[in-house]
Amino acid sequence: MAKYLPPELIINILSMLPSKSLLRFRLVCKSWHSLITSPEFSQTHLHNFNKLNSRNLVRCCLWTEKKEVYTIHHNDQQLTLDAPIDFPFNLLRDEYGTIFFTLIACCKGVVCIYNERSPKNEILLWNPSIRKKITLTPPSYMPELTLVFGFGYCENSDDYKVVRLAYDRSNLIDRPEVEIYTVKTAIWKPIVFPQDFPCYHILSDCSQVFFNGYVHWLAADLGVSHCSILTMDMSKNVFGEIQLPEYLVHYSSMGVTLTVVGDSLGVIYSNRCTVVGSSTYKIWIMNEYKKPTSWTLIYDVHYPDTDLGRPLRLRHNGDLITESRRCNLTIYNREAGCYTVDGCCSKGVVLWSFSIDRYEESLALLDVESDGNNEE
Repeated sequence: MAKYLPPELIINILSMLPSKSLLRFRLVCKSWHSLITSPEFSQTHLHNFNKLNSRNLVRCCLWTEKKEVYTIHHNDQQLTLDAPIDFPFNLLRDEYGTIFFTLIACCKGVVCIYNERSPKNEILLWNPSIRKKITLTPPSYMPELTLVFGFGYCENSDDYKVVRLAYDRSNLIDRPEVEIYTVKTAIWKPIVFPQDFPCYHILSDCSQVFFNGYVHWLAADLGVSHCSILTMDMSKNVFGEIQLPEYLVHYSSMGVTLTVVGDSLGVIYSNRCTVVGSSTYKIWIMNEYKKPTSWTLIYDVHYPDTDLGRPLRLRHNGDLITESRRCNLTIYNREAGCYTVDGCCSKGVVLWSFSIDRYEESLALLDVESDGNNEE
């Protein structure tokens, strides 16, 4: 093929193929191996392939079957099932039952998960499309600490980073100890939390969002009952702050979820009454990033006799994706009503929780030494 086609066309064709195929094509010849394993091609493939294949990653924790199920779904109206993913990790168990992983984030093809009961407090990075996984072990761990994580990507260094914030459970007003891990260096580096910042405490069970080169957490200044968005610049390792919409500043963070809506940072507020079965949902987007005055309310609905469930995401077309009270993944369309997403798990099983995120197939971690030979 190289004799008859320009190199630019070969690159363009290969960059639109699935990662699984590219792993095999490395064996065609030395030039293809060099091309496919290069950082430049990895970036081209990430952009070109996912531009043509918009998909979602759905995670389902099955309580009765004691396992986690990951599935890929097309980004069509029904979130049609594309394919299941083999989950390569064993779940831990204690006297209370199965301990599911905490899904920290999914960023540019890499899934970051964590199990707080693991012996060494390990964090796992996993690229499902090429079946590559690596284990990160923090330099220290003390059970009395509350841990919060962030996961993102640095464009400048073409590198993935994991942030760990450790809070003293006995003194929640103290500033956290912060460490950051970069995949290319395989080193944990301590970072000083700014002394002139309010003493924000990030709730460990709240969402984190990677957007525009920053990790975002929902945080609260416990001293003044003030909520805000704490950020970290993945290129400079610097903390920052973004004010929430005025309506949410003094609300409990329990009903607030960070998200991405289209090309904007978003916030979802829900107020659900499980006794009456009513629910209210408000969604804001930030039209101009880091400019609090640009928060715009785009979704404001109240259902007096229906609880749509825990909000997960607002789609481009205005559909709200929720985890229903029956633990189904549900899409609510204002015209068509509610319908359940099929293919996530078998019918009749008892579920623990759902999550959904944008899925980007990539060659990330291909050049990183893995935990054993996991490639297909």
